[in-house]
Amino acid sequence: MKATPRSNATPSLAAISGRRVAIYFVAIGFAFMFIESAFIQKLVRLLSHPLYAVAVVLCAFLSFAGLGSRFTQRLQGREAPFASHASRPGRNTNPRSVSAMAIVAIAAISLFYLFVLPALFPLLILPSDPARIVIAVLLVAPLAFAMGRPFPLGLSRIAAGADMLVPWAWGVNACTSVVAAVLATVLALHLGFTAVVVIAVLLYLAAAAAHP
Repeated sequence: MKATPRSNATPSLAAISGRRVAIYFVAIGFAFMFIESAFIQKLVRLLSHPLYAVAVVLCAFLSFAGLGSRFTQRLQGREAPFASHASRPGRNTNPRSVSAMAIVAIAAISLFYLFVLPALFPLLILPSDPARIVIAVLLVAPLAFAMGRPFPLGLSRIAAGADMLVPWAWGVNACTSVVAAVLATVLALHLGFTAVVVIAVLLYLAAAAAHP
């Protein structure tokens, strides 16, 4: 009885390597923390106090990034029973393409804010603290939601094709996030927070290129 080769079933999964996983998760780890740190600093002007900026922006980033991650996981769960139909024309369920679209959204929103926020802030300075907090949360929400998507997309891709690399991905991303929090401040002191955001966008683009 002739055995059917298994390698033809999922040829793209064979390309997953520890190096690509490391590049992807290092890049999104640094980029996430860089953008978060930069926007904490930038929204001090709106919220009028560093403590308010840290509390509001950090809470908003973590909350909406979590919602973005949850949305991505639920969407993947709904599409899983129909995975066999992914090859239909016009249907785009490629995880790499979905991750690339999320990263393009992150880059577009980040760069848009860099140019728009300086002119917008004078119009948003309100006497009421609750109103300014609401505005800050609304500004952070779309960016943080998009930033919550690349991590689960990359992790689910690895889990499907090389589950032994999942702990490696978690560890690399966690270590990178700790280092990035300090490095963002150092870079901001020498280059400015605008440069930190631009570096973060470039890192996200690198992650899109290295998507496993």
